Amino acid sequence: MPDRIVIAGALGAVGRAALEHFDRLEGWEVIALSRRAPDFDNGATWLSVDLMDAADCKAKLAGLKGVTHLAYAAVYEMPDVAKGWLTREHADVNIAMLQNLIRPLAAASPNLRHISLLQGTKAYGGHLGPFKVPAKESDPRYMPPNFYYDQMDWLAEERTRTGAGWRWTVLRPQVVCGLAIGSPMNVIAGVGAFAAVSREYGMPLRFPGGDPRIGEATDARLLARAMEWAATDDRAADEVFNITNGDVYQWEVIWPRIAELFGMEVGPRHPISLTRVMPGNAHLWPKIVEKHGLKPYSFAELVPSWGFIDFVLGHGQRPNPHNMSTIKARKHGFLDCIDTEEMFVELLREMQAQRYLPR
Repeated sequence: MPDRIVIAGALGAVGRAALEHFDRLEGWEVIALSRRAPDFDNGATWLSVDLMDAADCKAKLAGLKGVTHLAYAAVYEMPDVAKGWLTREHADVNIAMLQNLIRPLAAASPNLRHISLLQGTKAYGGHLGPFKVPAKESDPRYMPPNFYYDQMDWLAEERTRTGAGWRWTVLRPQVVCGLAIGSPMNVIAGVGAFAAVSREYGMPLRFPGGDPRIGEATDARLLARAMEWAATDDRAADEVFNITNGDVYQWEVIWPRIAELFGMEVGPRHPISLTRVMPGNAHLWPKIVEKHGLKPYSFAELVPSWGFIDFVLGHGQRPNPHNMSTIKARKHGFLDCIDTEEMFVELLREMQAQRYLPR
């Protein structure tokens, strides 16, 4: 019998990469959970489930037998992503979503063996300001609310309460880059949309972010491979791991490569808030979609949160490094890596090829 993996949040950057990765592997059957239908070919079984609705989860997951693995990549974000992280409501909704999924799933599939859970640098207080660099998995928690802690604590309590045999692994990536529509934290879509609108106005590509800074990122495809490792290697059981591409980047170095992809010249740096400027240019997007034969997503669907793009580009921030150590993952057997500059180019090309962005 093949392993059966449920991927929650299957149309986000992480979930989609995980779906495509496990879909290609022999011996795996993929069940994808999402409220929306996919717009790409795949071999997964799709279930439309609202994780915020306990009754909907129970009705649709109670009969899901034989599941051996869960990759949990679902997340609830408030309209103002950064401020939302400071609220109790944000934490309560996210812990409830995990509970709504695992309770009926574990009851229906008592042989569930492993759960992968996604976190990030907010586990180190990255959304509040600078933290100790490099951040390590053994670093202490900071002041709540933070649903990362709530989810970890609940998983430990639930396993003890039920006597379940499943193990868990927490993966902490940096800024995750991948293919996704409707994701509030997809910098690839944001940068690509900014370039497309600038080109439509006949402008050069001007960097809108803050002062030069060293960044760190995680390719969603690399994270999917880390999920496979976590699901199949006993050394990853009941552990927390930072997962990054393995190098660092600077936007000033990558920006000319992005301009080249869109056939643009690089203009002088011009720090602006995309949160303030870009919604006022939404009227151009239907014209760009028609002109280039793109898939008919709205501007807001493509980039739901310009605030996160501002954050990643460093607008209005001091150049505080948010780097993490990945030594623990290497010591436990995950040695994979990817060139971040090439990642940005590849993912933007793929979004162009799939007609989310103009060539």
